[in-house]
Amino acid sequence: MEQKPTTREKILRAAAQTFANQGFEGARVDAIAHLAGVNKASIYYNIGNKAALYEAVLTTIFTETFERFGLKIESIDTPEQKLEAYIRKLADVMIGHPYLPKILMREQISEGQHLPDAFVYNITQVLGTLEGILEEGQQKGVFASVDLITIHFMVLGTLAFQITSSPIRRKKEAFKKKFRPVEPEDMEILVRNIVTYTLKAVRKDS
Repeated sequence: MEQKPTTREKILRAAAQTFANQGFEGARVDAIAHLAGVNKASIYYNIGNKAALYEAVLTTIFTETFERFGLKIESIDTPEQKLEAYIRKLADVMIGHPYLPKILMREQISEGQHLPDAFVYNITQVLGTLEGILEEGQQKGVFASVDLITIHFMVLGTLAFQITSSPIRRKKEAFKKKFRPVEPEDMEILVRNIVTYTLKAVRKDS
């Protein structure tokens, strides 16, 4: 039997949707409470004010998905397999939390105006995992010397733009053939393509 979401989980889901659609400035705690089906006092009791709520949305995603990933990846044999696992984990996060790409894009536009320091630290941990994979590949002679941030944004940027631009591509007739949106059934193909192109970019013999 599927467990009912806790009050905190309902609040965080509603907050993620609201922050994605309205941005931090436009989001209202009243609206989040209404969407979550709780009263405003419940939000302040369970999490805190709007800034605390925003931080909780972002850091909870990291805690639920990436916290133990660095340890798990150590058991994978080759740098190529580790890089694929990293890409698939990022894809899982983006697909499993569809409001996250919109929130991150809003932060890019605002130059990180509301980005919590705790989440910035989380991002550096994710980048540290990728850096370790690339360094291992270079030490073993299978990866060329490549720029960490370029490779990270090859993966993250592709996923984010594919997900956030799909609604536009559904609406505009001109996009429906060559630039059709990514539907749920297409995600595995998209992820495989990202894996293929990223490995090609980092391999020493490519």
